[in-house]
Amino acid sequence: MTMISSSIQKKENNWMREEIVRKTLVLERRHAPRFSTRDYALVAETGDDSGQPYHLVDISESGMAFRQIDESPLALTDSTMDIFLADGPYVCRLPVTVVADRQLAYNGMSKQRCCVRFGKLTPGQQNMLRAFILCYTKNVQTGETVTDC
Repeated sequence: MTMISSSIQKKENNWMREEIVRKTLVLERRHAPRFSTRDYALVAETGDDSGQPYHLVDISESGMAFRQIDESPLALTDSTMDIFLADGPYVCRLPVTVVADRQLAYNGMSKQRCCVRFGKLTPGQQNMLRAFILCYTKNVQTGETVTDC
């Protein structure tokens, strides 16, 4: 990678990070602002071909929450997960640790909401995660679309 392309990459990464923060009015108590998915997105344990994918509820640069219907709590500890869009995998092998997994009642239906924290991400995973947040989410507090890609 040349020095010029490295400089451009750094500027692009800084722009993406600043754009995410600029569009967020309230940081809440979390370390990073969270965003609900704008388009249908799923998450699944990496390599779990027999497992059911889960609906991605919201995401930030530090973690994500997803929902399972009529499932028992997950035993995800030091595992990896993939984020999928309709046309296939988007971000792969994200290291995660479960921080909360609770049962919710919704219209007489039992659902689990699982919250995970990301472990150490590679620079490529960080860039793909930021791109996902910019292109496929909206601000949780305002409902405002982050950006159109």
